[in-house]
Amino acid sequence: MRIVVFGAGGFVGGWICEELSLRDNIEQIACVRKWASSVRLARRGIEIRQADLENTKEYQTILTGADAVINAAMLPAQKEPELVATLYSACVLAGVRRFVQMSSAALYGNRIGSVDESMAPAPDDAYGRGKAEMERRLVESSKGSDTQVVILRPSIIYGPFSEGWTVRYVERIAKGRWKGLGRAGDGTCNLVHAQDVARAAIAAVTNDIAPGVHILNVNGPDHVTWNEYIERLGDELAIPNRARQNAVWFRAMSSAAAMLRIGARFNSVRSLYRRSRGATRHAMTGAKAVTALYPAASELDLLRRKVYYLADRAAKTLRMSPSIPLDEGLRQSAAWCRLHGIV
Repeated sequence: MRIVVFGAGGFVGGWICEELSLRDNIEQIACVRKWASSVRLARRGIEIRQADLENTKEYQTILTGADAVINAAMLPAQKEPELVATLYSACVLAGVRRFVQMSSAALYGNRIGSVDESMAPAPDDAYGRGKAEMERRLVESSKGSDTQVVILRPSIIYGPFSEGWTVRYVERIAKGRWKGLGRAGDGTCNLVHAQDVARAAIAAVTNDIAPGVHILNVNGPDHVTWNEYIERLGDELAIPNRARQNAVWFRAMSSAAAMLRIGARFNSVRSLYRRSRGATRHAMTGAKAVTALYPAASELDLLRRKVYYLADRAAKTLRMSPSIPLDEGLRQSAAWCRLHGIV
């Protein structure tokens, strides 16, 4: 079976390619936008091609003879709907049997409670709106086509190589001595390990599934709050002298960090930083550290949101369920962060 993976140089794409490399009956082509992002894959002997989704001239050569395509490329929200629709059309012309597209549970917006795929998207930011429109275009394009579409909506993807939900939180725990966020972190942390997401994507291209379009949530096996995630990750890292944050103080500092981010966008501020020395440079560096330590308003909303993305449909359709428990995922994450000098 010949599988083409777009976005192979990214976090999820890299995991997918590594999992595929362990299977003897699969020939894969890993497509990266920049050669610099191929280091992780090159040591495994994976065939790598440079391919930018905005350069459609490359599609014919890459897709020739492909049985399936997995698109895990990270794309700008405003461009993603058109680029994915174009890639899918190229797959149809090339006779690709199945097209798997990585989406996100972010398109559900600020819904709370138990959320399944029967609920309409309700995005509340540009990222979610881009995903929702991409899915709509893709489903519309698939009507009457022989190239089957499977769309996966993962929740919070963590694990080794995760900049957003592992490295960023490890750094915050280490620098801010976080043990928890009080009421600010009482929301549900829908964690799913990257390896489980990769296995779901591979199952979506290799398993026999019913005809038609399938849209599937992908979530992990543990139900925890953000406070529990932060505390257990800090314990695994063995970071001492941690304390639970005061929720009011935490929100105030997050608001201050937001103002600093706005100021940093101005050319005059960036120019001042480049020219500054001594105490001024030190103060500005400290301000920059504050912006990294405290989350933006959208992330604060996420930390408080009590929602759980049901993944029963994926388990039934793909005949597999995420199997990496949080304890194991945290152990892997902490070991990887230590190995790479993050802590």
